[in-house]
Formats: sequence, structure tokens, C-alpha cells
Amino acid sequence: MIGGLQLHLSRRELNALAIVLFLAVAPHFFNLSIWIGLFFAATVALRLVLNRQKNPFPGRWLVFLLMLIGLVNLFIQYPIPLFRSAAVALLVSMLGLKLLEVRRRRDLYVAVFLGYFTLITQFLYRQDMLLAGYALLVVLALTAILVETSRHSPSRSLLSPLWQSFSLLGQAIPVMIILFLFFPRLSGPLWNLGLGEQSGVTGLSDKIRPGSISQLSQSKEVAFRAHFQDPIPPPQQRYWRGPVFWDSDGVEWDLGAELQPRALSLSIGEQQINYSVILEPTNQKWLFALDLPDRLPPRTRVTPEFELVRDDPITQRISYQISSRPVYNTGEIADDEWIRGLALPDNITPRMQQLVADWKKQSSNTAGIVDQALAYFRQQPFYYTLLPPLLGQNPADQFLFESRRGFCEHYATSFTLLMRIAGIPARVVTGYQGGEVNPMGDYLIVRQSDAHAWTEVWLEGQGWVRVDPTAAVAPERIERTFDFDLTGDTIGTPIDFNLQESDFIKSIARQLRWGADALNTGWHRWVLGYTHDRQSQLMQLLGMGFLKGRYLAIGMVVFTTLVMLGIGIYLWRNGQEKIDPIKAAYLRFCRKLARRGIVRQPAEGPRDFALRVNQARPDLQQQTDQITRLYIALRYGRVDAPEKRQKLQRLVRGFRV
Repeated sequence: MIGGLQLHLSRRELNALAIVLFLAVAPHFFNLSIWIGLFFAATVALRLVLNRQKNPFPGRWLVFLLMLIGLVNLFIQYPIPLFRSAAVALLVSMLGLKLLEVRRRRDLYVAVFLGYFTLITQFLYRQDMLLAGYALLVVLALTAILVETSRHSPSRSLLSPLWQSFSLLGQAIPVMIILFLFFPRLSGPLWNLGLGEQSGVTGLSDKIRPGSISQLSQSKEVAFRAHFQDPIPPPQQRYWRGPVFWDSDGVEWDLGAELQPRALSLSIGEQQINYSVILEPTNQKWLFALDLPDRLPPRTRVTPEFELVRDDPITQRISYQISSRPVYNTGEIADDEWIRGLALPDNITPRMQQLVADWKKQSSNTAGIVDQALAYFRQQPFYYTLLPPLLGQNPADQFLFESRRGFCEHYATSFTLLMRIAGIPARVVTGYQGGEVNPMGDYLIVRQSDAHAWTEVWLEGQGWVRVDPTAAVAPERIERTFDFDLTGDTIGTPIDFNLQESDFIKSIARQLRWGADALNTGWHRWVLGYTHDRQSQLMQLLGMGFLKGRYLAIGMVVFTTLVMLGIGIYLWRNGQEKIDPIKAAYLRFCRKLARRGIVRQPAEGPRDFALRVNQARPDLQQQTDQITRLYIALRYGRVDAPEKRQKLQRLVRGFRV
């Protein structure tokens, strides 16, 4: 080591420490308040500037003043220091202040280990593979600093401490794998601290207004990914059920009061779709499933309207297994569903009522009225547009008879009102429709741009039946996913589904996007998604299903100890000095003499030792000179042949004192 813990650091070491700690904190610039990031960046800049001065260490009063500024900045940005970001902001501010007062090796070690801890807190916000790779590189650099400061003299190249750091981390990989696979899994990830702070992009809302879903559909953010055990269902079956809306004031729709729990009289067909979903954080309690969900994930309940509701809001990415039945009959309707399914707002207009009256004259049953309504949307000049014109206080009437340009929520909400006017119970269902198949992973990517709304009507003998008026106007919306970048930007411009993405660069970019998404999905599925259940399956597969709970922990400790022992023996054996046969033969000659009291001194050369031996034992002079001359010729001269080595070994074996 260059010195004890009290020796001052070189400017080279201080510069390296400042740069690496900045890299350790850099991802938090996107997680914390900008002022926290600026404060830390200022401390790093000050450290680098001071390193160029004759005295690279700030005065105590300057450090005290910066500490006060840091505390004031912290409490201004986070007045209630109870949440995750407040705690991480405090850690980052303290790390910046510690960097300024680093003087000795002891201070450096404290700063490096604070850097390790700060790096771990990145996973409180994100857990993707890119961040994990970045964190691994920073860990490599922090460890290289520890290696460098432990040397007797500075290394000539930066590659030397980095290579040693890489070697140390490589030796830890077997232990890491064992701990990952066999350490008892917790019920939730360690980074989900439950501190009450929400994160993530919110998707569907608990209210619908004209244009709300069309705005969401302009986002390409991933909503969830689905892996199917069987072939991926056709687009016509990819209706991902979410919140169900009952109540409307004529402008806005909301969920209303939750229906009373009741036994569901549901009959289902034989076809079953089994799949798993990796859902991005939504800050809501809804899970999404194909119609109709059958087997439920843990900590989830199903409402009478077949919503999947989780016990807690989804603030972290989760994975769940589920199954659905595409053929079903929901049975009879409950009284409260009948009442709420026929409720009408006050702004129903005479022409809306007349339109429904005409359909009823031409139809003999409720199913016929539904067909008449779909024909109306199909035959009249309605257009499906991402940028619908603004509507007033009676959006349904204006949309049906004037603008006739809208997105899925316009069609679903107006169709629902028309059904209720006809005396058919109806409700609006929102969720997602479709999804993009990633051919590199054979799974479905459902984005926010796939957000959709449709109607469910209750028909005698069939129960609640899905009716999608959007499909009557734009069936291409259901049949395939389209790129909203290819649509026009003028209000009311219809979406042209015939546009194709012909740009070669975009095609290559899409392939790269698929590849990156497949890698990241594999990371989330097999690493972050390695749950207690999957660990139990692995133990059963290995024939160790009896190891559970504390027995699994004990088994893991024993196995890890054995692996560490094996690594230690391997390193010890490879660390032994390998002596060449020539030197080994000469050392055996020296040991024979040492047993008779003639010990070779550490700094004594072969010739000097031979002279001393001859003086002490003249009777051994001929053998001693012969062995010494041959050893010098083989060891330091150009005479090196197998027969000469064998002769030296034979002379040593025959040497008798």
C-alpha cells in the first residue's frame, strides 16, 4: 500500500474518485429534482477545480456553508422527507459533501462505499437490463479505485487496476449465481419499499371524455407484454379488458359506485387461452386480460363486470399468469346492472330518440336493433380520426349528426347511449385492442397507442355481448396495428390504413427495436421475474423440492461454502510458485548440504557457495564443482538440452555428503 490510512491522496486519485462518483449518481439526474442534481454536479466541479490548486482541500467554513446550502435545497425540494426520492436526494447530497472533504485513504474508502450504496438506489426507479449493465461498469470502476489505492506504487496504465477489478468481480460471479438461484425469494422485490411514492406512466384513466383515449393513443410507451403458451390469438380476439364505465352526465363517463359482489352465473366454452403478462406501472389497480378472464393471479379479485382488480396500486412492473375463455355466456343480468345499464343523461336530444325509434320499427328484437345501429355507422359518412374536432356540451349528438369524425371513445360512448335509448342495457369498456407481434421473441407488445374503447350490451339468452362500433367504421383498426406517425396532423383527417412504412432506415430501426425489446423482455421475464414460485419449480426440477424456507437457506449456505472452498483451493494451487526442473535440482543439492550444516545464504551466488563448500569439505570438491558448473551453464548460459538436464538431476541424486 502507498501508505497507511492517514496518508494524503494524490491529485490523480482525487480526480478519478470525483469522475467515477459522478457516473454513479448520473442516472439519478432523471429521477430526482434538477436542483439536487445541480448541487451534486457543483460539488464534483469544485472538487476537480480544487485538485488543480496548490492546496486541493477546501476550508472547513466553505464545507460548512455548502452543507447548509445542501440542507436548504433538500427541504425546499422535498418538504416531507418520508418518501423514496427524499431519502435518495439526502444520500446524493451527503455524497457530494463527502467528496469535498476526502483527504486520506480512510475518507476515500468511505466515499467509495457510499458510491456503491448510491448506485444500488438506482434500482428503486428502474430495473431494466441497460441500467444493470451501466451499474456493473461503474462497480468495475469503483473497485478499480480500491485496487489502485492498495498498490505500493501507482500503476503505469489505467488498464492494470481495471483488469484486476474485473478479475475480482469475475471470481464473485459463481457466488452471485448461487445466491440468485437459491436464496429464499421474498414475496416482493427489495426495491418496492412501499414508501407511498408513485412512479411510472399512467395509462387508462378512471374517466372518459371525448378525446381522452385519442390523446393516450399518440404515445408509443409500452403498456404490457404478453407471452402465450399456445399460438398468439388472432387480432379479432385481442380485446384486453380494463375498467368498465356505467355513469355519464352526457359529457363525461366515470366508473360510478362498484357493484355489489355476487355469484356469477357464467357458462364458458372449452377453448382456453393460457398466457403471462408483464405489466408496466400504471398507478392504478386494474390488471388487463383477454375476454373473459378465467384463472386469476394472486392478490386479485374479479368484479361482477369482470374487471380484474389488484389489492394495491401497481407502482412497479409486475408479472402474472392468467387464462381466458374466448367463448362465454354471462347469464342473467342483476337488478342493479339493469338499472345502471339503462340510465340516461339529461341531454338526450329528440333526433337521437327519433333515430332509435326508426331502428325499432325495422327490427323485431334487440339483436336487430344492434345490427341497425352498426349498419348506421357503416353506411353513413363516419370517419375514424386521431384528431377529432372539438365538441360542445352535447358531444354524442354533435358527433352522430354533425361532425361524424371521432376516435374509439366517440363511437363507443355514443353507441352505448343509443342502446340505452332503445331499452337495451349497455356499458362502455376500455382497455387495449390488438398489439404488435415481436417476431424475435414470439410475444405480443401492447402499447398505449393500442388503447381502445368498445360497448357491451346485454341480450336475452346471450348475456353481456361485446359490440365494437369502431370496427363497423374502420375494421382495419381491429385487424392490424398501424403507425400513428403515418397519419395526418389536420383536425378531422381520417386515418389512412393503406399507408405503408417504406423507409428502409425505419425498417432497420424497427428490427433493432424488436431486438432490444426482446432482450429487455427476457431480462424482465427470467431475472426480475424469478419469483418464489419459479424458484420452487427449479428446486422440484433439481430433485430438491424438500428444501424450503430455512432448510433452503441452510442448504444455500452449505453449497456456497463448498464453492468458495473449491475456488480457494484452486487459487492457492495456481498461486504456488512453479520452479523449473533446473532450479529444483540445484535446490535439492543445497538442501543436502544444509542437513550437514552448510547453509547457503540468501544473497550467495552459486560460485561463492561452491567455494565455501570446498573449504568446508575438500572431499566433495569434485562433485560440487561439477554440479555448480553444469547448473550455471544451464541456468544462465546457452547450454540447454534435455540430456544436460538429466545429467544435472543424476549428479544431484548421486551426491552424498
